[in-house]
Amino acid sequence: MSDKSKWSVDFASLESTSRASSIPSPVGFDGNWAIQNSRESSKASRSADADHNDMTLKARRAWDVAMGPAKTIPMNAIMIYMSGTGVQIFSVMITAMLFWQPIKAIFTLNQTFERFEPTGAAKNHPEASLLTSKATFLALQLVTIGLGIYKVNAMGLLPTTTSDWLAFMPPKQIMEYFAI
Repeated sequence: MSDKSKWSVDFASLESTSRASSIPSPVGFDGNWAIQNSRESSKASRSADADHNDMTLKARRAWDVAMGPAKTIPMNAIMIYMSGTGVQIFSVMITAMLFWQPIKAIFTLNQTFERFEPTGAAKNHPEASLLTSKATFLALQLVTIGLGIYKVNAMGLLPTTTSDWLAFMPPKQIMEYFAI
């Protein structure tokens, strides 16, 4: 059997000049001028328009990251409801997760939003501030910690009643004795 298939095409044997180069340019069209102008205009427009578009895109992505914890709050609420109020390994692990993940996210807040920081002339633009998206991210992480506090309270592990503090209260002084 031969190496070449019946339907193969040898591109090396084709003519070196392409069909498009044999078509003449339209009347009044100067190809060299168009190529030179497009390079200069793309550089100039890239600096102004691209900075604005990049900054807008970065701000939008920063808001997407900031609203990420809001998507996990309903799932966490369902998980703490389904795990019950007993002190079992599953409910303790869920409660630990409700504290550990937000605390870790709060400590890495600047690294999370570092990639969205504006550079160059875009720093002076009003949309360049990431303060509101960072504050939203922080608030949503605190809501998740609040869910964890609610879960610990529902499990009865928070000392919220007076009987939880009896060891620190002085014993009752008996004022009178009655004998029969």
